[in-house]
Amino acid sequence: MNVNNIVRKVYPKLTPYKCELADLPVDEIKAVLGKETVYKLSFNESPLGPSPKVIQAMTDSLYDLNLYPSSAGDSIMKKIAEIEGISPEQVILSNGADEMIILIAQTFLEPEDEVIIPKLSFIQYLAATNLMGATPVFSEMKKDLSYDLEDILSRITSKTKAIFLCNPNNPTGTIIPKTALVKFLSNIPDHIMVVIDEAYQEYAVSPEFESGVRYINQHKFLFVVRTFSKAYSLAGARLGYGIGTMNVIDAINHVRPPFNVNAVVQAGALASLEDIEHIQEAKALNNQGKEMMYEVLESLGLPYLKSDTNFVYIDTKVDSSVIFQKLAEYGVIVRTLKGYGLDTSIRVSVGKHEEVLAFVNSLKKIITQA
Repeated sequence: MNVNNIVRKVYPKLTPYKCELADLPVDEIKAVLGKETVYKLSFNESPLGPSPKVIQAMTDSLYDLNLYPSSAGDSIMKKIAEIEGISPEQVILSNGADEMIILIAQTFLEPEDEVIIPKLSFIQYLAATNLMGATPVFSEMKKDLSYDLEDILSRITSKTKAIFLCNPNNPTGTIIPKTALVKFLSNIPDHIMVVIDEAYQEYAVSPEFESGVRYINQHKFLFVVRTFSKAYSLAGARLGYGIGTMNVIDAINHVRPPFNVNAVVQAGALASLEDIEHIQEAKALNNQGKEMMYEVLESLGLPYLKSDTNFVYIDTKVDSSVIFQKLAEYGVIVRTLKGYGLDTSIRVSVGKHEEVLAFVNSLKKIITQA
């Protein structure tokens, strides 16, 4: 029997993750390119790596791998609650932010529901919507590639169940100003869940940025997603978390599998939350790298967006596939945004000083030789 005869009806809309050059681990990129040195600036990973305190905590946890971890991650939930000034019962952990987005979809979405997703935003929102057979409704972006909140509001219908927002946004690095966010939330009907993905919030530098956590208790179906993959340097260990009202957390816990977060990452995450100096170093390194990029991009006359994340959106003015290939010849790997219909744009992660230097020097050569 053909497997297509027994899979769920949503199967044709689901696409397996396919690794292209920009998605490969560094060692595999080296093998493909035949280079000893490669600068991977395509995954928005922290260039700093976990702090020594985190490495020690994770190493110590290895001696107890014969034991199951806390099924919910109670100690981490308590620490996050302490930092955010909320109750531990308002926190839930997941195997990366990706799983949290999927858990939200599995908990709340039905096939007859509509989900509003901005056109330029994290692809996982669409994947989770398709997984549950719900209907994605795409909202337009403003000319400056920021969210058009008025357009989102205009697309709300009686079928709208959820709205996904990424703040700061991937792949543009833009934010929703706090005054606009407050106004937007005040206009959302009570039955709609608003999910704000704050994966990059630690990197936000704009005084206009404000976390949605502040408004959780004012909007019963507001839910904030966070991750340890970016500023906390734990992308390979997989840990995300969500913050919401206790009723929403309880609902998601009906779907969340027990022990979905392993013991090693629980130990590392707790240590990382207590290592304030490491986060401050990560932010400082990121800000320095962005400023270096901005200066060179301005000298080359290439449009870019000031970023509140650890990456920079750049309009190369030419086919981004060509720029990608030429950068790869120098061992520099970035991300093209052709999948979003942005044929001349790339997204470049902010790496260490030498990585950013390799990118800007390579880009200079490419642009000046064109």
